[in-house]
Amino acid sequence: MTNQLDVLKALRQTRHDWLNVMQLIKGNLALKRYDRIEEIIEQVTQQSICESKISEIQATSVVYFLLTYNWFSSKMKLEIDVAGEVFSLEKNEVHLLRLCEEITEKLTNECTIDTENNLLITFLFTEHKCELTFDFQGKLQKKEDWPSFLKKWESNVKLVEMNEHECVLTASFTRS
Repeated sequence: MTNQLDVLKALRQTRHDWLNVMQLIKGNLALKRYDRIEEIIEQVTQQSICESKISEIQATSVVYFLLTYNWFSSKMKLEIDVAGEVFSLEKNEVHLLRLCEEITEKLTNECTIDTENNLLITFLFTEHKCELTFDFQGKLQKKEDWPSFLKKWESNVKLVEMNEHECVLTASFTRS
């Protein structure tokens, strides 16, 4: 029964998201802003392509977390970008899920509510590895405890950029 309820909840949320897109298109159509309509359609198409690609990593819990994150969080919007020839990350699933959960939780806890906060997670697949980039844009309240946070990830996670309005982290997973 729980599985059926989960499916119904997913369908309800998907329908809600599509209705929002249709309202945007309808509003811009009424305003005769055809260029904006084309932009909206391109964004939705690109998002759908990335969601399809991320589903191919064969790490179900990670895919579920990433694709449903925005349903449960209103403080920070998560976007996904996928580049390269996707391969399985199934053997890294537990580690990858923990990494995604902990980084998004830390950023969500430290971002302010008076600013639009966005996190773009990019999966760059190359022949031998998948490099993840966590690119936060918004406003962070504090940033002094990041070194201790990163220490527990040993050398797997690197801080590329950190200031009040941006935080960029990278991590990589080798192809199995």
